[in-house]
Amino acid sequence: MPLGFYSGIGAASRIGVLVKGGRYLEALSKVDAVVFDKTGTLTSGKLSVSKISTVTGDSEDAFLRLAAAAEQYSEHPVARAIKEAAAGLEFPKLTGYTELAGLGVRALHGEDEILCGRNRLFEERGISLTGLPDASVYLSVNGKAIGAIQIADAPRQETPAAVDALRKLGVRRLVMLTGDAEKPAAEIARQCGLTEYHAGLMPEDKVRLMQEIRAKSGVTAFVGDGINDAPVLAAADCGIAMGLGTDAAIESADIVLTTDSPARLPDAIALFRRTMRVVHFNIAFALIVKAAVLVFAAFGYAPMWIAV
Repeated sequence: MPLGFYSGIGAASRIGVLVKGGRYLEALSKVDAVVFDKTGTLTSGKLSVSKISTVTGDSEDAFLRLAAAAEQYSEHPVARAIKEAAAGLEFPKLTGYTELAGLGVRALHGEDEILCGRNRLFEERGISLTGLPDASVYLSVNGKAIGAIQIADAPRQETPAAVDALRKLGVRRLVMLTGDAEKPAAEIARQCGLTEYHAGLMPEDKVRLMQEIRAKSGVTAFVGDGINDAPVLAAADCGIAMGLGTDAAIESADIVLTTDSPARLPDAIALFRRTMRVVHFNIAFALIVKAAVLVFAAFGYAPMWIAV
């Protein structure tokens, strides 16, 4: 690896960007598209319950107790938000519990089956969500939807400026991928200054879309922080993990932003482009000097040891 790569990697570490090798430095310097995860990457990841809608006439507390009981063993950020909203309430005791990867949870309360999760879970079970708003989480009892919970999230303060800086650097395509519902995803994309986003995605959907974007747009970087992002990070030309994300994401990534801020990404791209210019200049300068000395040595104007 040329000496200039080591200088660039060292300089990057001083601004909170850790690079696992020169090939990734070079890839990010040539990036044509950047794909972002939403929660915890573009947004703060500090989720909260913003609205509860029920169709049974039950009080919000009664509904929230049931939802929090179903989610009590999950560590997903949405589950934590629901449990925080239900703090101080007494949860019904469960007699069974199963996590449904990427969809939600199934719980038993006595003889009652409780489903709590995203809309795709209910679509797969043939449970109608008619009468309920577009939301992050729905709840059903014995095959009948009884309500929905809307979860609020907000972009990191520095995200819009980081997106604008990437555009100014010439990154041609900026995309957000998320498992969230369409409406909240559209609002976050608007606030972040993104015009392209894909919502309601499963982890395998993110990998598929990542491969499509890469095929159409050239060198592509993916930025994420969650455990579900690990396959997408591995599929990108350059996988970038937010520094405070999961161990799985950091292990799969090629570059880590230790400051947990997307604002470091345009700084890293600008630094790596300068590094590549220095590397190319050094290589060209070395070859030109060697060629010149060889010519002089051939005509007797320089001793052979100088040429060597």
